[in-house]
Amino acid sequence: MKVFISGATGFLGKHTTKRLSEMGYSVIAYGRNEEAAKFFVNMSNVTFIKGDLNNSVLLNENIKNVDYVIHCAALAAPFGDYSEFEKTNVEGTKNIVNAALLANLKKFVNISTPSVYFTNESRKNVKESGPLPTKHSNYYAKTKHLADLIIEDAIEKGLPAISLRPRQIFGPFDHTIFGRFIQINEDGGIPLVHSGQVLMDFTYIDNVVDMIIACMKADHALNGEYYNITNDQPIYLIDVLKQLFLALNKELNTKNISPKLLSFIATSSELIAKITKKPPKVSNHIANFLTYDYTLNIEKIKNDLNYEPKVSINEGIERYADWYLTSNELK
Repeated sequence: MKVFISGATGFLGKHTTKRLSEMGYSVIAYGRNEEAAKFFVNMSNVTFIKGDLNNSVLLNENIKNVDYVIHCAALAAPFGDYSEFEKTNVEGTKNIVNAALLANLKKFVNISTPSVYFTNESRKNVKESGPLPTKHSNYYAKTKHLADLIIEDAIEKGLPAISLRPRQIFGPFDHTIFGRFIQINEDGGIPLVHSGQVLMDFTYIDNVVDMIIACMKADHALNGEYYNITNDQPIYLIDVLKQLFLALNKELNTKNISPKLLSFIATSSELIAKITKKPPKVSNHIANFLTYDYTLNIEKIKNDLNYEPKVSINEGIERYADWYLTSNELK
């Protein structure tokens, strides 16, 4: 069986490529980062193809004879120019979907995002069927929602697609969540609203890969479905940070800040960023992340795909710390 993975040199793409390779699949690992692709060098059944989602010819050529497509690639950032998000997340998805529609696929697994649900307020136990906001929290959420609509349109044309919405994936090779916490901690301390008593979900990387594989094998009756995925362990941010820095044998540096002050800093930072064309130190997306409770309901994936997270948050943090402390990648 042959699998095409977009964004293969990214965090989720790397782990998915490795697992499918170990299972005996022939994998086309499609991505832009040649340095990161060295990760695949000893995987005899993995072929790395350097390319992006805007190269329709290359996509058509490499997707036409595969059995599965796993669409991990996206521009995921809390801030930036809308045109860049649109180019990758909207036009790029359109290109890969068009190529997939020409192939005789068994399944197209789309990695969506729970960011499409987010509003500037606390929400708990959010279901896939819940209403989406009329205005999205940032360009990433907006363009990923538009990408989802492209997938939905393709399903009506016969694309056998299922979408996953994993919340805050962490694990080895993660530079976005835990890596950012470590950097902020070293740069002067992690700002906490409500002393870090903000309830949220995390998802260990292996649990997400398990469900990608489950989607690949899922009955066609589930085509068109969206599935939230978390570790099913809502946890306060401060508790995650305490566990993380204990496992890293590092001192946790935090500083309390009011929601209003954090919001002011974020808004000011974004205004400065528009002028300087440099990323803001704190975006409104990050401010909201630190301020509001946000948890997902995962009963649907548990019922339809028999999901049971095999790796707990505690064990996942230990695995991340072991990788961090023995890897030169972040040093």
